[in-house]
Amino acid sequence: MQAVTSFSASAISPDQLSGIMADHLALDRARILRRLLVTRFGLLAVVAAVLGTVFQGFSPFARWFTIGLFLLPPIWAWTSELRLERRLSRRLHDVDGAVAQICTYEPDPRDNRIREL
Repeated sequence: MQAVTSFSASAISPDQLSGIMADHLALDRARILRRLLVTRFGLLAVVAAVLGTVFQGFSPFARWFTIGLFLLPPIWAWTSELRLERRLSRRLHDVDGAVAQICTYEPDPRDNRIREL
């Protein structure tokens, strides 16, 4: 589900509009970065966990510390994304006449375009 907020661009100043657009683009970049970091560092954490159980020469602290280090970048990206989302939400809340709608998309099972991609 996605939330779509609409408002009249003439109802706000150009500085407010550019700030909202900048915050939206920053949030979009943060989401992409978080997804990449979760995928890559999550895989490294799984590999470290498997190798830690296969090779018993390390202490449990060393094994858990390594896994924790691999999980720190996705956690940092997630907290940054939450901070940017709150900032964008505050900016949109300050706009008079803004209307928020929740959009859902359910693909049609007869639609073959998804399979073609």
